[in-house]
Amino acid sequence: MTHPFEIYSEQVLAFKLGGQDEVESFTRQKKAESTAARHLNYAEKRGAKAVVLFGLGAGDMAQILAESKPDDLELIICDTFPDHVRKMRQNLPDLFSARSNVRLLTDLSIWAMLLLLLQNGYTAENSHLVLNPELQGHARETMRSLQRIFSGLRTVPLPEKPTAPSISAAAILSPDEPDLDSFIKSFPEWLDEIILVWDLPEGAHPPELRHPHVPVTGYCHCLADNFGAQRNRMLEHCTGDWIIYLDADERLDSREWENLRKATAIEGCEGWFLPRLTLYPDKNNCRAGYGLWPDLQLRFFRNTGKLKFINRIHERIEGINGPSGILPGTPLRHLTHLLKSRKKIEAKLNSFNRAAEGEFSHRLGTELPHVDCSVLYPDGLEFFPAVILPEFNL
Repeated sequence: MTHPFEIYSEQVLAFKLGGQDEVESFTRQKKAESTAARHLNYAEKRGAKAVVLFGLGAGDMAQILAESKPDDLELIICDTFPDHVRKMRQNLPDLFSARSNVRLLTDLSIWAMLLLLLQNGYTAENSHLVLNPELQGHARETMRSLQRIFSGLRTVPLPEKPTAPSISAAAILSPDEPDLDSFIKSFPEWLDEIILVWDLPEGAHPPELRHPHVPVTGYCHCLADNFGAQRNRMLEHCTGDWIIYLDADERLDSREWENLRKATAIEGCEGWFLPRLTLYPDKNNCRAGYGLWPDLQLRFFRNTGKLKFINRIHERIEGINGPSGILPGTPLRHLTHLLKSRKKIEAKLNSFNRAAEGEFSHRLGTELPHVDCSVLYPDGLEFFPAVILPEFNL
């Protein structure tokens, strides 16, 4: 059976995206054999199930570890430079194909690698972590960041029963969004309120979207290509102890909604990131690689009264007092490619470009890397613990 790391990494390596030409810098180590032997000794004494090597580097350390380790010890090689990995696989053709229990995990996103490691059972407690001494410069700093987050996070089981805080759901909407009835009906009945801010002139009558159990209140204000300001208007009307906000093309299922309620009982965490699954080209597959997943979204947070979105586009929230975490088993399903035509999506991207005011631009490619959703969301993941991030990363 093909390992999820192999499926994911092969999809990443099959695509060559523009603007990704940065080269991993490394230097060869004179004492690579003794360094590798020392780490394998540490792994054996700890009873580790795996050695996680952060960075492929020159390939010497990876090759020695692969050749020297016992067959039952896994070696996982993480690297954030797909172009470098492509070249090194040509130089070391037998490193992955002819070695027992050697896995490659590559992507530009350290968050993708972090979640894939955790979701497949690898933790700092059961693995020996090695920052490849061959790395230099940006490559070393990137891999060190991943190592520090991986070793510094803590996992917390979701409580069996949710607490009963007041929760506001909110959204900013355009009247021409497709499937709005399905969107409003996807919200659970236990919410305290649903706040909608419509892209319409002030004084206009907001469209009537009704929920069978939850009061829905609509407000009108022209977006004017300023998504941050529109979201701030949304926040002003939320009265709940916690706030969850979605876009019109995003959905959570009933179990995922329950996970949110349960997460409010975890002490010491004030905001939660949700991984976003952008379904493409059908409901069984999703975009992945090059930052397309997990596309972490800070969507659920305590209402501190000091919350504020900054930036006209790619808006970021400030005012969350305390650590944040990730709910890996609570993916936000992004349906834009299933609900909208290519023309509609391109029109949306044009509005993003206007909001960016020339600082950057968005465009829709003709093909996007994707994997089967089961690779990222295996059976049982809905019960995966919450992950509290180390504060030094924030």
